Amino acid sequence: MQLITADYPATTPVDTDVHVGVVGSGDLEITLAPPASSDTVTVTVRTSVDGFDTTWRGVLDAFFSRNEIACDVRINDFGATPGMVSLRLSQAFEIAAAPDDEATRGTAGMPFTELNARQRAATILDEGTYREILPPSDHVESSHLERQGIVPASDDGAVVARGTVDGVPAAVVALEGKFQGGGIGEVSGAKIAAVLERALVDAENGHPTQVILVLETGGIRLQEANLGLLAIAEIHAGIVALQRHVPVTAIVAGMVGCFGGMGIAAGLCDRIIMTRAGRLSLNGPEVIETEAGIEEFNSADRSTVWAVTGGEHRVATGRADTLVADRPAAVREAVISGWNTPTDRHRADRVDELTRELAATDAERTK
Repeated sequence: MQLITADYPATTPVDTDVHVGVVGSGDLEITLAPPASSDTVTVTVRTSVDGFDTTWRGVLDAFFSRNEIACDVRINDFGATPGMVSLRLSQAFEIAAAPDDEATRGTAGMPFTELNARQRAATILDEGTYREILPPSDHVESSHLERQGIVPASDDGAVVARGTVDGVPAAVVALEGKFQGGGIGEVSGAKIAAVLERALVDAENGHPTQVILVLETGGIRLQEANLGLLAIAEIHAGIVALQRHVPVTAIVAGMVGCFGGMGIAAGLCDRIIMTRAGRLSLNGPEVIETEAGIEEFNSADRSTVWAVTGGEHRVATGRADTLVADRPAAVREAVISGWNTPTDRHRADRVDELTRELAATDAERTK
């Protein structure tokens, strides 16, 4: 990983924070903040690809030679091309010149699965109530990735927002699947656990807050394995403690799916909402193939993968509750409807039922 810095003259200081992009393959994240000096643009680049100083400086020189906005610029790059860098810079500075709401930017008519984590959270909450906790401008990121040559994200891939849903106080945590496959590390895990803990305190004080988890994750982030395990254990405990007061809803929409320890977290929630594109399982297809062999499970066979782990199958077999169309409005309506549909037993209390099902399955296999 390489650090590149540069300064350029400018005339008009920005007075707002701007965030665009994601630290995903071939992409980059850019944050703009009010400048330390009103006549200077200060640029800091962290890139996962070493040895391209000349290319970076060429792109930056060309862009900032025609820029008049003074600000502090942070770029977290994950192998973006010069064209993509220029595109993201243009996008960021256009927004700085005419600020808008990032959380709802470009969401009209988009499928839920194609929205980023911030947009997903915003489309679930009532319009105008979205308030992000620890936004990218706070730069609360993992301290463990950089030393392993991985560029961190300024929100560690976890978006926490508060607001209302149908007038009811709610907190939404949405994981960004494009950053490290939505993997749970120390910071992202702590954000989820903190939301659950805060909601529990609110409920115990007579101010219940509904919690919605939008899960797009392969489970624990391997680069922070032990810390990820600890965080997921806290998340599991937080879900079980909170659901004695208010229901906890999980949404598994697609793209990455929901696997590993966070698959267990989803399984503990009171209601699980899925799209047909969503996948939910303990082990991912590649893991099953590696451990059991391709004869047991071929991870390249997409029809089989979705037939076993996809949303339609999970709802049909009772492992998820609601199958929804891939539209933000449909997902939001399913959340509200789920709150109005009481459950007789929490999933965490159904160990006996699941044990009987496993025993019956084992009996069939040994015949």
